[in-house]
Amino acid sequence: MKFAKLLKFSILLFMLLYLNSCRTEMNLLTVPTVVVSITMPAEIKDTIQFANKTVTLRSQRLTYTAQTNKDGVAMFKDVVPDIYNIYTSWDLTREDYIAMADSINETEVENRPALISGIQSKMEIFEEDSIVINALLSVKQNLLISKVYAAGTLDNNNSLYDADQYIEIFNNSDEVQYLDSIYLALVEGDSPIGFPSSLFPTTLHARQVYRFPGNGSKFPVLPGKSVVICNSARNHTVSAVTSIDLQNADFEFKGGINLPNNQNVDSMILVFTSFLPLKEINLQRNGVNSVCLFKTKDDVTNYPLDPKPGSTSNLRYMRFNAIDVFDGVEILKYRPTGSIDPNSKRLQKFIDAAFTNISNTSGKNHESSDRKVDTQRSAGTGRVYLRDTNNSQADFVTVTDPTPKKYDKPLLLQ
Repeated sequence: MKFAKLLKFSILLFMLLYLNSCRTEMNLLTVPTVVVSITMPAEIKDTIQFANKTVTLRSQRLTYTAQTNKDGVAMFKDVVPDIYNIYTSWDLTREDYIAMADSINETEVENRPALISGIQSKMEIFEEDSIVINALLSVKQNLLISKVYAAGTLDNNNSLYDADQYIEIFNNSDEVQYLDSIYLALVEGDSPIGFPSSLFPTTLHARQVYRFPGNGSKFPVLPGKSVVICNSARNHTVSAVTSIDLQNADFEFKGGINLPNNQNVDSMILVFTSFLPLKEINLQRNGVNSVCLFKTKDDVTNYPLDPKPGSTSNLRYMRFNAIDVFDGVEILKYRPTGSIDPNSKRLQKFIDAAFTNISNTSGKNHESSDRKVDTQRSAGTGRVYLRDTNNSQADFVTVTDPTPKKYDKPLLLQ
């Protein structure tokens, strides 16, 4: 009897210890509290806080959201330890922007919608933490880079085919916009990186720069419409079934020796190229294709040409002012480990707070970086508006069936 009682007591004690151990282990599986504070941009009045806005934590596996309080502070409970991207945004109407801007003279404030956004990439959350994010202010742009297709595909003989690469630009405003004399820049894409934004906070270096023809109002883009610029404006499905028809493209980067051009399509004006034999745009299939649109009254042909720091190569890159960029998308290389190196950013955060990518290290997979539709803004308008939160992680998605001027795909509507 004594042995039986001792055995029962031992079993009970073991169960209690086991259950307590399980509770302790369960407690260690989550971080009890993560606090994220949003600091408003200097351009906004001190009396205004980032209140009642959604902040998102997103890892490769999990997503959490929380609302900020009156002081711009969001609190997350029981977060599973992981590496997270943290982001938030606040859309401002033009009236809101003027009322909130910290400016004595209203003429200093552009009469356009604006965006307050904040992002922190690759944040390791493995214990309780208080994170401060300094939000940035950006004026909403009328013309947006909406698609970048560079990966290429396989032709009918199962060989590489990338003559079908293209870039698309969309008018996201309610007024006619003109492309005349706007510059398109393809930023340096070397490995290792030549000009990281962390070391070059005010300038960018381009491997190619083009200018749209016209000097005033020759090339309009209607509201909700887009233009396609490609290397070869032909029906590429003849050579590659999985390719695309670009016969109706609006502009060509003409000059490729092995790329047939379309005489009925207007030519982009080549201003500069690092690789002298290349007159067509040098989009890289591996996905390192950060693209910018900028305006300036300067004579761009006089801009400095810089070698990559530490390089003995004769290659030069055109230096231009980041502040002149009115839209840009950062497309970075996908690594075999399945991750992206945020330290390889070339574009400053006020141009693109994050980055996007294709899901392959060498392309040939028919993937394109496409901008998502702003479904809330588009609802009931009879037209399409695209997302513009200055964060390509939120604004863009990778699609496997690039189609020019098409924005009703399910992936773009999420």
